[in-house]
Order: sequence, then C-alpha cells, then structure tokens
Amino acid sequence: MNRGIKNEYDFVDLFNNKYFSELDDYCKLFLEKLFDKKINNDILITCWKNRVPQKADIFIKINNSTKGISLKCGNSNSMHHESIQDFKRYLENLGIPYSTIDKYVSYHYGYMKNDLGNIDYSKSLSAEEYKSFYQNDIDSFNNYINKTRIIVDMIDRFIVRGRNSDYDIDALICGTVDDFTWVMKHEIYDLILSKRCLHFTSPHVACLTLGPKKRNLDGNSNNSKERYILCVRWNNIRQDIDNFKGLA
Repeated sequence: MNRGIKNEYDFVDLFNNKYFSELDDYCKLFLEKLFDKKINNDILITCWKNRVPQKADIFIKINNSTKGISLKCGNSNSMHHESIQDFKRYLENLGIPYSTIDKYVSYHYGYMKNDLGNIDYSKSLSAEEYKSFYQNDIDSFNNYINKTRIIVDMIDRFIVRGRNSDYDIDALICGTVDDFTWVMKHEIYDLILSKRCLHFTSPHVACLTLGPKKRNLDGNSNNSKERYILCVRWNNIRQDIDNFKGLA
C-alpha cells in the first residue's frame, strides 16, 4: 500500500465511529471549522474513503451533513494529472491563443528548434536545457495565464472540483494523523491568488507548477506514457498553508 492510500485509511480510522468527545482538541477545532458550528460531545462521526478517483479522498459526516476532504501527506505534492491533449483542449476552451498554448506544449516535450524556428523532433531537452534556450517563451506563457479568471478556473480543475465530479471539496488537509494542517475551500482561492506574482522559471499558475509527469529523455522509463501526462505540482504546500494562516 502506497503512502498516500495508507494516509487516507489512517484519517478514516481517526474519525470514523468516534464521538466528538473522544477526539483531541486539534481535531475538534478542525471539525468545527469544517462544519462551521459548535459540535456537541455526544455527536457520533462517520468517515469513509472515497472509492471514486475524485479530488475528495475521504468524506466526513455529522448528522445529515457530509463534507469532502482532499488529503496530501507531503510538502511537495502532485495535485493533478491529465493527458497533455486534454489539457490543450482545456486551454483552448478558456480562449487562450494557440500560439500561447504551443509555448507550453514545446516546454512539455522539450522540443528543440532549428535555425529556421522549426521543431527538431530528433532531440528533446531537459527542463533546465529548455529554459536556457527558451525562457522568454515560458515567461510569455506565464504572463498570459496568471490572470485572475484563469487562475480561479484552474484551481477548480486542479484542486477543488477536478474533471469528473459535480461537487467541490470542502477542505484540504496536508500531513498525517499525527501532524497535519488544513485549509478550507474558500481559503484555497485566496491563498493561491495571493501568489500569482511569483516569478518561477517553470510554467506555473501562481504557486502551482506545470510539467510532464516524466520527460523520459533516454527512452528507458518503465512507463513511457508518462511523457504525455501533465502533472500539476504544489511545492512547499504545507509551508504555504501555514504562512497563509499565520502559523509559520
């Protein structure tokens, strides 16, 4: 069982079939923030793992109210995966110009260009090599997509709702049952929008970086298809959450 799946089951065990009075003060505070009300000590909590691959990893239910929680257990996390073709269509639907989309696609595949500006498909560059040649193109892409309406739409797609759910998560937890922090749904937008002026050299949406799951430059990967997968990462997620909440 991988670390992330184990973490989900650990949180289910933490809350499921527990009376509110059985929880420690930190967990009580989290639940009262999550449900936005005071909770009686004799209330029984139900918690279960989501069996569908959606943004909510677990659900917590108190009385007739159910909340969806996304769980991340590290400080540098992959938040979202999708095929590069689906991502291109998504950018097109947002009204982003093809010339801007192509700037990301070229970075994703590490395309080298010849003296005429045409792609040389025989050679792929590492991320750092690509930046050394084409940082201006990456900067142009970043400048275009780091607009409020685009960032908010991408937060929905990458973190809050995803592509295969009609429901938003209600909170994001980062950490393990022994040591975790959290951020509520409405705070996620404020947190990420507060970081839209970051000057990363990689393609990014505020604090979320975009890139291939694996470049596979030598062709020796056990899963060569990962080259065609967009991976959205949130580096320093826990630090960002704690700083936003004034805890760091």
